[in-house]
Amino acid sequence: MKFRPLKIPLYLVIIALAFGWLLPIATTFLVSFKSSQDYLNQEFYQLPTKVSFAQNFKNVMEQYKLHNHFLNSFLYATVGTGIAILTASMAGFSIIRLRPRFNFPLFLIIYSGTLFPFQMYLIPVYKLFNSIALYDTRIGMILIYAAICIPFSLFVYRGFYTTIPKEIEDAAKIDGCGPLKTFLYIFLPQSVAPTAVVALFQWTWIWNDLLFGMVLTRSQEVRPIMVALASMSGYAGGTIPLIMTGVIVTSIPTILLFVLLRRFFISGMVLSISGE
Repeated sequence: MKFRPLKIPLYLVIIALAFGWLLPIATTFLVSFKSSQDYLNQEFYQLPTKVSFAQNFKNVMEQYKLHNHFLNSFLYATVGTGIAILTASMAGFSIIRLRPRFNFPLFLIIYSGTLFPFQMYLIPVYKLFNSIALYDTRIGMILIYAAICIPFSLFVYRGFYTTIPKEIEDAAKIDGCGPLKTFLYIFLPQSVAPTAVVALFQWTWIWNDLLFGMVLTRSQEVRPIMVALASMSGYAGGTIPLIMTGVIVTSIPTILLFVLLRRFFISGMVLSISGE
């Protein structure tokens, strides 16, 4: 490999950015391995006198019951994303292939859900949920998460379906496939890449959401993981090693999801964007 001195400044900038990105992560891991006594008596960069991660993990589960909130968030993220994928894929197929009247304005109306800050929805959704008994319920949380995920999901599927040749659909019609069979047997099986993009983005967003979880729930049985994690700080700042341990535990599902879907992610983004 040929050495290029002119690229040295670029390499230095990349190294500095990587260091700046990795430093908070390394600090989080280091603090989570410390006991409360080590944390109070040491600098943040010093190694712990003994590894206390297992004890911190046990304390987190016993004191804050994170496993219950963990299951809540897993339910919301999985079911909410699943509903969004099913609804948006059908809507994208309908808009691109069935072409109803005013299909593009219809797409713009649905996609406009991504243009406004989510804070605008809080008061209307809160009042609506109170009036129809969905406040502080798991069903209510699943519905609001699915509804918010649909606009972006539709954008991805619509872009991808424009890349599928019209000849494939014509061949399916010759073989006797109607719109439903064409969607189920032709379009849906080819949608692995965009589905991976939608699943990764929306599952991660629901998992990391704090805003709707705080406003639309009040009981510990319904609240998602990020609300429980935020409540660990309490009024006095909480026990930092326990909080950092909770942060690491709650980040594991999103990391695993990215690892599992990484080979579909890039291709799905390229196809979806190129379709626009």
